[in-house]
Amino acid sequence: MDRRRSVIPKEDDVVELNDSQMASIKDAFRNADINHNGHIPKAKLADLMRTLGHDLKQHELRDLMEHVDTDGSGTIEWDEFLPLMAAMVKEKEEQAFYKQLFKMLDKKNKGYISCSALRDILHGMAEQVDLTEDEIDHMIQETDEDQNGEVSFEEFYKLMTTE
Repeated sequence: MDRRRSVIPKEDDVVELNDSQMASIKDAFRNADINHNGHIPKAKLADLMRTLGHDLKQHELRDLMEHVDTDGSGTIEWDEFLPLMAAMVKEKEEQAFYKQLFKMLDKKNKGYISCSALRDILHGMAEQVDLTEDEIDHMIQETDEDQNGEVSFEEFYKLMTTE
């Protein structure tokens, strides 16, 4: 099952970029701006996203363009490109954080944690985030999509980052 997270930035996301990240984003824009006119054509955006590890289907690219192309020009300008790339940087950092957390929970390095271990974790968090036993049961059932009693990193990441 292909479970990709959306690359469309949320309106309320605020991402602070360091100088290195900003320079990389500027370089990516310059490289994608094949006509050196300050615009990235839709076709080049697809190539750029693929290079960045997001192999978008046509409808996903169309949705992305509709969201990011705020002036409706059919191309992406710098002020439209920067928030998209900042959201991708945030997602990458977020994923690295959760990958580390998952590794700490996967003590035997099996590539999964048991649903019972996840239940223990959620019980530990229940008071802080106001979770009932029914909500915990529902979360585990939703998370363990293949119902094998194990939670993969992808399932764990989806649980931790989905509102």
